[in-house]
Amino acid sequence: MELSEIIAENIVNKLSALLKKKITVANNRGDVLASSDLSETGKNYDQFREVVEGKKELETAGPATKTSLAEGFIIPINYGDEVIGALFIEDKREGYQYYRQILSTTLELLIHQSMVVDHFPYKDKIKDNFVFGLLHRRLAVEDSKVREEADLFDLNLNRDKVVVIINIENFWATLFGDKLSASEDEKQTALSSYKKKIFLGLSQFFGRLSGCTVAYFGSDTFVVLVDELYSIDGREMVEMIRTRSEDFQKIIKDNIGPDFKKILVAIGSFYRGKDGATLAYEEARRALNLGLSIGEQRTMYHIDDLGMIATLAGGNKKWQDNFVRRLLMKLLAEEYLLETVEVFFDKNMSLTQTSKELKIHRNTLLYRLDKIKKVTGLDPRKFNDAMELKVALILNRVLYLEKSTTKQI
Repeated sequence: MELSEIIAENIVNKLSALLKKKITVANNRGDVLASSDLSETGKNYDQFREVVEGKKELETAGPATKTSLAEGFIIPINYGDEVIGALFIEDKREGYQYYRQILSTTLELLIHQSMVVDHFPYKDKIKDNFVFGLLHRRLAVEDSKVREEADLFDLNLNRDKVVVIINIENFWATLFGDKLSASEDEKQTALSSYKKKIFLGLSQFFGRLSGCTVAYFGSDTFVVLVDELYSIDGREMVEMIRTRSEDFQKIIKDNIGPDFKKILVAIGSFYRGKDGATLAYEEARRALNLGLSIGEQRTMYHIDDLGMIATLAGGNKKWQDNFVRRLLMKLLAEEYLLETVEVFFDKNMSLTQTSKELKIHRNTLLYRLDKIKKVTGLDPRKFNDAMELKVALILNRVLYLEKSTTKQI
């Protein structure tokens, strides 16, 4: 059996959070697969191979060099009767003695848990559906069975989380082109690869993660749940992403590769408590949908950046639906009128520019605007009426987008 990078990362994340020590995991060839010090990843140490071949613990004296590890202990990682890798803990002898007895047992349990999940058919899809259910309020966080399943997926429901939505435009079309008949295996393999790329991007941005889950929600959309760091408050983590939005975008783009031309990122505010992640997700989704609806071109979408429209869109859904129906029902039935008023607003209510864009005579445009006034009772050439129509158009798009994004592909 080969020790995978995903299992190695799981071990590092769990043990470094538990012990507050530098943890490094290598395969049976001595290659570092994961470490709480990201600069270690990819290096090779003979000391790891020595432990694998000798199947016994090794104490390292340090100091750290290019070819040797710092002061600490290396223990073999066993799976069944096979040594599949080695784990290094940077610590002094007197500190290590306190937990050495339980470390092997804890490591064995982590390996077993990872292997059980790893052997689920389409395990990533099962996990995606689980996270989707949590964030769409279909699963109760306080349910003991839900918590057991979350543990199996390495999702700590006791930790407050930062929620980021990443939309990679034309994700499947870019990957497979005209090959519409890609198998489920091919799709799941691709998703697993790009989830890892996104995870690595978040790791680079923050320098270190105590826990991070990347799920795919369909429609080219990935949702990332990042556990609040022990060293940085969750609100500060959100502000880091917002204030360094261009850096964040660049890191994500660099990791997923140059083939994807457009990436949209939205982030929710930080909320504590059992519904915190759900509230953050709902807010991030609303910010993204609103930003797209009003044509905002941003590197980062957050609800606080969208002003009055965000307040209106955050209101009662029944009221929003009635408002849209009352104003737009007749326009929705006549698509050319709907297109006319949308272009009119996009061109800052300029008759000349609107006529040019629609390729119609100015008098034809005036006739259409008069008809819009007749069917809606609002004149798009008057500021107050135009504002009401514009809000209705935005809410109509938001309601459509929210309905479409609650359906997972």
